[in-house]
Amino acid sequence: MKECATIDPQVLFKILNADRLRFSGALLALQQGGNETFANEDRSCFALVHQYPYGPFAFFTDYDLEFFRAVLRHYPKLNMCIDLPPGTQLQAGRLRGLKPYPQPYEFFAYEGDAPTAPIDPHIRLLAQSELELLRPVVQYENELDMPGIQAFAWFEGDRIAGYLHCSPEYEDIWDVGFVFVAPEHRGRGIAAALYYVYLKTLREQGEIPQACGVTNPASAAAARKAGFQPCSIRYAFKFKRPKIGFA
Repeated sequence: MKECATIDPQVLFKILNADRLRFSGALLALQQGGNETFANEDRSCFALVHQYPYGPFAFFTDYDLEFFRAVLRHYPKLNMCIDLPPGTQLQAGRLRGLKPYPQPYEFFAYEGDAPTAPIDPHIRLLAQSELELLRPVVQYENELDMPGIQAFAWFEGDRIAGYLHCSPEYEDIWDVGFVFVAPEHRGRGIAAALYYVYLKTLREQGEIPQACGVTNPASAAAARKAGFQPCSIRYAFKFKRPKIGFA
């Protein structure tokens, strides 16, 4: 294989945008400003490399062992993630010198017509002035600081039993920031109902609802139950040795 070459990010943008849900994670990374972009000879696999304080991180759009080697010649201490079609099993044992994250990330999206089934009456979209109602139940302090955030809440009387918040990520694509259901209310289908109202509302607005980086099996099952379609699975690896290579 020839040495991989840096390509024009705008060319990469056009190629990925032709199949944007399949490569949604890479598009988001590209929008956030990758430091360098690479492609293999037949342009079936791309790498978007970011420089972080802890080292370089690359987003690959497919599995290509020789391509990985070529990119590693540029960035020998590379952390990486690889986006593959749903159901694909990665042979992680072949990646010597990298430590795999324990759980792959699933990506879901919905691009069909808005469903017609009604929304559960327990759920409503919070007004911007009502977002503070979530403060007592949010899992992380900065959850509500994302720009353009919208939140759907499941109410039991005047108390919130679960919520889903989302925000715009890329052009007309939105992403779920967090989904949470209080332990005492789990097992009732609340998470699936929240995913559904998010899906239905965004499609009625002409936007594409997406759920990126889902690692919780229960949340993934809820997304599928609501009607979301799997679009990719991501395997992430962390650099752990001074010398890195492939078996």
